[in-house]
Amino acid sequence: MRCSSPHAVESDAGSGCGQGTEKKRIFILLRYTFIVAAGYLILFSGAATVETPLPLLLVAAISSNLLLSFLSERRLFAWYVEMPVVLIDTLWISYALQRSGAAGRDFFLLYFFVLLLAAISEHLATVLTGALLVGLANLYFSVGSGNVLAPSALMRIPFFFTVALFYGHSAVTARQERQQAGREQAAARQLALVVEERTKALAAKSQELTALCAQVQEANRLKSEFVASMSHEFLSPLHVVLGYIELLLDNNHHQLGDESRALLERIQQNASRLLDMVRAVLDFARVESGKVAVSKSRVDLAVLAQELTDPRRLRAPDVTVRVEVGDEVPDVVTDAEKLKSILANLLSNAVKFTHKGEVVLSIRFDAFAGTINIAVRDTGIGIQQDNLAIIFDEFRQLDGSVCRRYEGVGLGLAIARRYAELLGGALTVESTPGAGSCFTLALPCAEAERESNPPPSVPVRLARAS
Repeated sequence: MRCSSPHAVESDAGSGCGQGTEKKRIFILLRYTFIVAAGYLILFSGAATVETPLPLLLVAAISSNLLLSFLSERRLFAWYVEMPVVLIDTLWISYALQRSGAAGRDFFLLYFFVLLLAAISEHLATVLTGALLVGLANLYFSVGSGNVLAPSALMRIPFFFTVALFYGHSAVTARQERQQAGREQAAARQLALVVEERTKALAAKSQELTALCAQVQEANRLKSEFVASMSHEFLSPLHVVLGYIELLLDNNHHQLGDESRALLERIQQNASRLLDMVRAVLDFARVESGKVAVSKSRVDLAVLAQELTDPRRLRAPDVTVRVEVGDEVPDVVTDAEKLKSILANLLSNAVKFTHKGEVVLSIRFDAFAGTINIAVRDTGIGIQQDNLAIIFDEFRQLDGSVCRRYEGVGLGLAIARRYAELLGGALTVESTPGAGSCFTLALPCAEAERESNPPPSVPVRLARAS
């Protein structure tokens, strides 16, 4: 019965398991055959008496083979076991044949010729054929002595055959294993060369991509600087245009006709919208450059909510805008200007995409999470689920056509999320197409910040939505 457990195979010597793989069984069997054939020649050589050491050598050889069967294959075919066994077998059999008188000089020449043939031959069949011819040659040499049919003479043929089988099998197997190991080493070296070449190619490609990435980053930086510079250049003429329009509307209130006033108000409205777009581009350029500083102050959220939902700021004739403030909502310590920019963008978008219904600005304090949750909820057109992951991308508009219905440059939500991250918060969205959307800004509100005495709030300009 074969030891199938891998743990048993590793510990054959200690566990007493005498079975092994096919290679081990063949080696033990061939060695038994070789010892038996040699023993027959030694014991039945025709001598009157057999010296005492010779049977003891046979018993020792058979016993050693029994002990070898208890070794694991890995240990049995290790060089420090297999090579001494083969060498000792050669020596004791040569000694025993010489002491018993079973072999003369011609026999030993043929015997060592078979050993040499087994050592140098590439194929076992060649060794066996040579051994058979050697045995026949030895039988031919025995014709002159008249003992051709003697058992000792006839047994030399199977003896040479078993010598060739045992030594030839061992030599050929070892040679094949060395060749296989050589092929594996060559394949490993070839693989190492391929890996080295691929590694060099990948390193070169990585350097190329790194250089390309640096070029792209430089181009993006130059683009951002150009956009910021051009946007800044737009601000002065836009302020001049809006200033003159306000002067005309205020100082010529009674002189302007209805048509002229309507044209001036339309110019004012479009110029204001263009100013909002330019400011959005400038804000985004500052965020991209990483030059945005956070200046914290105490902010009264209830007052801020009323300011942001003032009907004079939100032009929503068909939409009801209301504020819901929860109980015990504390003041928050944050950057007032950036918080206003976030909420102004969210409210502007809610009003823009709600044709009829309501927009609710809700403020709640989550004591368990330690956050203030400011939600802007509308009953507008909603957003498809597939688009929720991209609406915060810069310059992203769900309707990108030239003749789109809704205005803007696609920076409002991108800036809002960047500002939310700068304030240590998070901006999330939930939406159902046809039912509306809800954007929630969660700001941290640590006890230390709520109980401390931060600098008083300062008036800041309301950032318009893009």
